[in-house]
Amino acid sequence: MTEGAFEPKIVAFTCTWCGYPSANLAGVNKIQYPPNVRIVRVMCSGSVEPSVIMDAFESGADGVIVIGCLIDNCHYVSGNKNAQERVDALKELFDIMGMDSRRLRTEWINASERTRFAKSVTDFVEEVRALGPLPLKRESKGTKAKTKEQTVAAVKGIIEDTGAFDCVECGKCTTVCPIAKFDPEFAPRAIVLRAMEGIVENISTDKDIWTCTTCEQCNAMCPYKVDYSGFIRGMREEATAAGAAPLCSKGGIIHATQRIMANSDLKQDRLRWVKQDMKVADKGDVFYFVGCLPHYDAIFRDRKDLSMTSICESAVRLMNEAGVVPVVSNDEKCCGHDLNWTGNGEDFEKLMEHNVGLIKASGAKKVVFTCPECYRTMNMDYSDLMGDLGFETQHMSDYLKELMDSGQLKTDKAAGEPFKFTYHDSCRLGRHSGVYDSPRELAASMKGCELVEMVNTRDKAICCGVAGWANCNTNVKRMQVDRVMEAKRTGADRMLLFCPKCQIHLKCAIQDKVH
Repeated sequence: MTEGAFEPKIVAFTCTWCGYPSANLAGVNKIQYPPNVRIVRVMCSGSVEPSVIMDAFESGADGVIVIGCLIDNCHYVSGNKNAQERVDALKELFDIMGMDSRRLRTEWINASERTRFAKSVTDFVEEVRALGPLPLKRESKGTKAKTKEQTVAAVKGIIEDTGAFDCVECGKCTTVCPIAKFDPEFAPRAIVLRAMEGIVENISTDKDIWTCTTCEQCNAMCPYKVDYSGFIRGMREEATAAGAAPLCSKGGIIHATQRIMANSDLKQDRLRWVKQDMKVADKGDVFYFVGCLPHYDAIFRDRKDLSMTSICESAVRLMNEAGVVPVVSNDEKCCGHDLNWTGNGEDFEKLMEHNVGLIKASGAKKVVFTCPECYRTMNMDYSDLMGDLGFETQHMSDYLKELMDSGQLKTDKAAGEPFKFTYHDSCRLGRHSGVYDSPRELAASMKGCELVEMVNTRDKAICCGVAGWANCNTNVKRMQVDRVMEAKRTGADRMLLFCPKCQIHLKCAIQDKVH
């Protein structure tokens, strides 16, 4: 090793049956391999979740290798096959993010192959050394824990900012709360009451703070206009500061992806969905903010019923049809919605500053979104923190309706077989942003289409159950099944959704063929 030269930090997850014994034999037989490797013994390579691998990189690793039994010789039948599928999906995500898939590797060996173990890790260290350090800012938080008095004062500020002092415990919020329907111990006003009484000792363990879906059914019903969802978001930030963390979907890999984007300047490859016949630009009046859709295709690679980037393609093709050439950027990052709603305000603001600067540099006068969460975040949260953004924000449904009304976009070509559809109002697009009509009018404009409404619609629509990937549980599954069954009862052939996440969650609920 040359003094002062970069030496990569490597984490090796080794299964207890083959990977670890081969490492042990290499040591016993004094077969040399680089000291950069930190070996982690696991029961099976299949137990190494993608979120654990991401955590290794966030914690300082420059490369990760998973070593297990030979394929078709796993002690748990298919553990290593599952591991390979997960790593392949993660490598795809890495390349989209710009982390370089070569930083992640698998090796399948016998327990006795000590020489092969040493060669595998040596080759991997050399490859990662050539790649250089992972350009991820790993800042030590070093945040001093708040005293009880400081937490009480912070919670009091949240109560004042959200109007929670006006709560009279009338119970109307509980009557419409979708969580309370399945969990009789849950009530939005009870969380507020505990906070008003200064009970903050259990803020880091209060599950109700994370159980709330922030769907804003309660906001819409409250006669005193208490901002319950804003209250929950503030309380989550205080809970996070106290050491709490939600139980996240997919083991937290989506949040990890967003944190890495917030703390790095990686060269991404997020525009691979753009086809040659599609017209896009680097600068222009209209900026299409894609959001995390390219990441979802990699993260949910095992879900054959999903194709998130087809949404991007459709959006661009519709704009092209209207003569609009939108700006799409390879340097765009996550809007930060999920981090903002799970208590990570610091990384959220980093993403916000990056995206606003990127959009301004493009010269865009208008930003359009196919994701309601991105739209809500930029339209409301960015504006709250930064004031006038210097550009207009508009959801794609409103924008396409505008293009239709002006005559730029015509629907004649969309005529096909007649069908009935029902429309699911997503929380962020409906109650949060007040967009109800455009999605319905767009679909109804296609010849032969007939809209049949569900019982619970518009501001009364039932939530898909998950917000910010932070609260998926048994009760949420019940909510999702209820919503799907409500749609089936309309007799519609299709359910129309204008929210990619609602599509992911509701399709997840019917994977087991709910009829």
